[in-house]
Parts: sequence; structure tokens; C-alpha cells
Amino acid sequence: MRIRHLLAGAAVLAFAAPAWAQSTPVSFSAEFQTALEEDLGVREGEVLRAAVTDAIARELARRGVSADSASIEVTIVDADPNRPTMQQLVDQPSLGFQSVSIGGAELRAIVRGANGATTEVTHRRYNHSLADLGAAAATWTEARRAIRQFAVKVADAYIATP
Repeated sequence: MRIRHLLAGAAVLAFAAPAWAQSTPVSFSAEFQTALEEDLGVREGEVLRAAVTDAIARELARRGVSADSASIEVTIVDADPNRPTMQQLVDQPSLGFQSVSIGGAELRAIVRGANGATTEVTHRRYNHSLADLGAAAATWTEARRAIRQFAVKVADAYIATP
């Protein structure tokens, strides 16, 4: 019985992510777009976009809803990696993947209900110090944590928006 529920949940998630991703683009603030182009690498924008799309789809699926009756517009305002990105390693050979920094992200969403009602969702989370970061941090560890927390807020707003 438990396996059947897990498989059903996985099936819902598999179908929820593509539908939401196709109907709702994830954009970048002008400042973050510039950071992607000049420092972090454009490829990293796609990594973060996929993380946002997947996290929101997962939260909506977990609640048993799909994003068919409302629209969700997401903007990644800013994101800082915990480790250098591939582009940063190429541009600054003195950096190594052992380099570590305080990471996190700031995101914003507008949830529009079927009746036109809107709800704004914002979330910002960054480490306060390197002591907050685990030793096994990857490039976007703290940004992904912020994205997961943001996705919970977005799903809550989606359910509450008529």
C-alpha cells in the first residue's frame, strides 16, 4: 500500500513539473542577469531556473494541486554561490573549488488567481557567516535551500489565492 502511494506521488510530480514549467517562466532581475553574463556564467541561470521550477512543482504536487487555474510569475532577484561557478573558475584561475563563501538567494513571485486576484510572495535567505555553512557545500547549496523555502511560500499563496 505504501509503495502505491509513493508511485502515485511520483507520477503526480512527473506530470506537474512540465505543465508548470511550460506555463510559467522564471525570469531574472536586470542586476542578476548582468551578474550571470559578466561573472557567474549564463549556464548558472538555467541551473537556478530549473531548481525553482522543480521546487515549486514539487510543493504544489505535495499539496495535491496543479498550477492550471492560476499563474505564477517568478523572478530570481539575486543569488550567490557557496563555491565558485565554472565560469568564475575559468575567469579567475587563482580560485579553486575549495574556495567557499556565504551563499543564498532572493526571490519574488506574483500568484494570479483565476478571478484576477494577486498575491506577492518574497523570500530572502543568505548565510550570516561561514559557520552556518556545512563542509560539504556545493556551488548552489544555500541558494537551493532558499529556493525550497520560497517554494513552500509560493504553494501556500497559490492555495490561498482565489
